[in-house]
Amino acid sequence: MQKARLRIGEILLQLGFITGEQLEQALNIQKETQELLGQILMRLGYVNSDQLAEAQAYQFGVDYERVNLNDIPPEVRNLIPAHLARHLRVLPLRQERHRLVVAMLNPMDLVARDDLQRITNCYIKPVYTNPEVLQQAIDLFYASDIPPEETRSDGDSEGIQLLHVEDENTPEVDHVEQLVQQAPVVRLVNDILAQAARMGATDIHFEPKRRGIRLRYRIDGDLVDVRTIPNTMKQAVIARVKVLADLNLTERRLPQDGRFSFQVDARRIDVRVSTLPNQYGERVVLRLLNNSQVKYSLDALGFSEVNLQRFRSLIRQPYGMILITGPTGSGKTTTLYAALREISRPEINIMTCEDPIEYEIEDISQSNVNEKVGLTFAMQLRSILRQDPDVVLIGEIRDRETAEIACRASLTGHLVLSALHTNDAAGALPRLIDMGVEPFLISSSLIGVVGQRLLRRLCTHCRYLDIPSPQEQAMLGNAATQVYRARGCPQCFQRGYSGRIAVHEVLLVNETIRQLTLQRAEAQRILQEALQGGMVTMQEDALQKALAGVTSLQEVISKVGFPDISTADALSLAA
Repeated sequence: MQKARLRIGEILLQLGFITGEQLEQALNIQKETQELLGQILMRLGYVNSDQLAEAQAYQFGVDYERVNLNDIPPEVRNLIPAHLARHLRVLPLRQERHRLVVAMLNPMDLVARDDLQRITNCYIKPVYTNPEVLQQAIDLFYASDIPPEETRSDGDSEGIQLLHVEDENTPEVDHVEQLVQQAPVVRLVNDILAQAARMGATDIHFEPKRRGIRLRYRIDGDLVDVRTIPNTMKQAVIARVKVLADLNLTERRLPQDGRFSFQVDARRIDVRVSTLPNQYGERVVLRLLNNSQVKYSLDALGFSEVNLQRFRSLIRQPYGMILITGPTGSGKTTTLYAALREISRPEINIMTCEDPIEYEIEDISQSNVNEKVGLTFAMQLRSILRQDPDVVLIGEIRDRETAEIACRASLTGHLVLSALHTNDAAGALPRLIDMGVEPFLISSSLIGVVGQRLLRRLCTHCRYLDIPSPQEQAMLGNAATQVYRARGCPQCFQRGYSGRIAVHEVLLVNETIRQLTLQRAEAQRILQEALQGGMVTMQEDALQKALAGVTSLQEVISKVGFPDISTADALSLAA
């Protein structure tokens, strides 16, 4: 009984998974972010999900087991029906005489254990496993067991709860309206939403084809084929999504945008919906915005020690403009939000101008651009500057007018943060000049630029060390004689990767770079000066993470390219 009262941090410390210093650091972060301690320790890389689950099993007072579908005898599948396994979040592992070993999301649920014992006529031995792996295993184990008679139309299938759904009686031809409300359609769409959220997908693609809908999820930056929805349900599924987003069902010729929210596993997910007509119907893409993911601190975003120190020195300045650069989907918004959380305090006024507001941040005043009614970034920004702000976040600099207002705001005592689409940090300055901003305005306002990309993390369950290929060894020189690779396992859906990590470069604008800006110098010349000033490129940062086993060399080469460095430099990175 005593060990059940132990806190999770104490258990992890007792099991030897973390040190006292690591626990203290995580507790300090928890005071700021209010995150669960286990989640913080995982973000920091001090424990993995299996170690956390083992500690939770210790806390529950039950055995910990890793789930491997290949080890589960097929005959136990019939002992617990699919609908009950999904409802109770349980998975039968094996039968030992009259005892059934069952992995349970909540091993302390005595009612569930009694139900299982009555149905199976077996004594239930509960065990605990990695919750994410358990849910994925249940989905895979019972993948073919979703009969229509088990569907429900109450909007609560598979633990999903729809939020903020407007009036669903949108005018439409009768047969489509009836299809949209049928239980199988409601259940199917809800199951897709729940599954995508649990798998960590950022986007859901419904792509109409000649023979049905191709369903794909974007996971860790890559699209993954999930299934094909038959033609008989194509029209109804698309219509159901449009109903949820409060879109016009009768309009199929023009693109539409909408949004809705749902809750799954106590997590609120905001969804942005975009439709686009194509030759086989309407293509629909859902962007999933997980509000729980914005509680990151800068310490958990993958910054190297040097880059984190340089970035913190920028955001602690009283005024000036800071830009985060990178392509769409490179994590710019997350970095900007984490920076705001870092500097937020009661004595300063932080305001944002976004299109749209992706996540809500407590104690920060956020506002939406609405170009349909003429409320542009520039107009919104002018109004914000009359609201006595200390710090201003601009979601994205898209035109000369917005860029000039941002520059002038930073010159009048405001700290301005924004995002810009360029390939690297050095390219931000020529990009602003190309927009039509005067070089003198840029050189006097810009204090720093952060370039970043997202790389897939190697799955900690199945990564392995291997001998480099001749081509890899030629690039690495003497930096390493072994490289980490992705193998693939059930925990990562055989992809070899799980989650993503950011790589960065932080350019500090010094006097020489200001002069180069006034001279309208090219990005390559600015890069050379930044390197002399101590900047570590994204390629070098990525290589360092690959040599440490966080990502793979193949991922580095495909996403950021290989750094042009000497053997001596590579050795220092590997150290």
